[in-house]
Amino acid sequence: MKNFKYLFLVLCTIFVLEMISFNKAEAACTITSGVVTVNGCNSKPDLYEIVIYKLYLCTSIPTKPTTSSTVVLTPCSQIFNNASGATASVTQGSDIDLDGIYTRPPNGTYTHGYAYMDNTFGITWSGQIASSMTGMTGGTGVYCASKAGSGTHAKGSDHSNSSVCSSTDNLTAGKFVETMEHFGPINRAFTSEHTVTTINGTTAGIIGLLVDTNEHKALDKDEVDKLEGLVTFANPVVITTETTSLSMRFNVGEGMHLSDDGSSNLQLGSGPFQAIMTAN
Repeated sequence: MKNFKYLFLVLCTIFVLEMISFNKAEAACTITSGVVTVNGCNSKPDLYEIVIYKLYLCTSIPTKPTTSSTVVLTPCSQIFNNASGATASVTQGSDIDLDGIYTRPPNGTYTHGYAYMDNTFGITWSGQIASSMTGMTGGTGVYCASKAGSGTHAKGSDHSNSSVCSSTDNLTAGKFVETMEHFGPINRAFTSEHTVTTINGTTAGIIGLLVDTNEHKALDKDEVDKLEGLVTFANPVVITTETTSLSMRFNVGEGMHLSDDGSSNLQLGSGPFQAIMTAN
């Protein structure tokens, strides 16, 4: 069962990988000799944290929730559960482990998946940037870091306390927790659903949904409580009697978004990350 835990955890990472980038540019930052050029781009955090509650494998895509009904998971088998939420701390090239109840899915071919997770994402990072900028919470220079704290991306507002900078390399990174209450730019109408197709040039796709406490599609930002992901796999996940382990590699090279707020202030938030798996 321990080996199957790794299978489940990689899948939940795949569910998250594109939803976080719906309101952010998806281009990778240019990095030269470790120095990051900030131009509204994604780069590698030192640590990325997500919280998972439920995870399912599905033989066909689940029916999306509506503003008055929950997701229909008839074609799915639950493989992970933690009612309180389990935190996955992701670093480049590392395994993750979650506390919770794991259930081996029936043998079969699974073309889709479903994840129920928190709408918060933790970012920890420090590094050098190409041009001097001002931290959102203070300091100016080419050495910057995430600032311990929290903030919300929502319709009509965004956080302004995610970074700190210095002229000397003396900063200690803190964990900044971003809460997502809206897909898209803050000056656009509230959006609780977004779809991404042909992920990384493949047939993979994902539908991200912000839901309320009843697990219904949220009507406005004040109703948002959790995040759901309905995933189409590029390649089916095949579970057989011989499936006992998993080889995997994490790529969080674009798990953090860096941008200039228009006044040379460094804005830092969540970005996409990926997981590549092979079931053995």
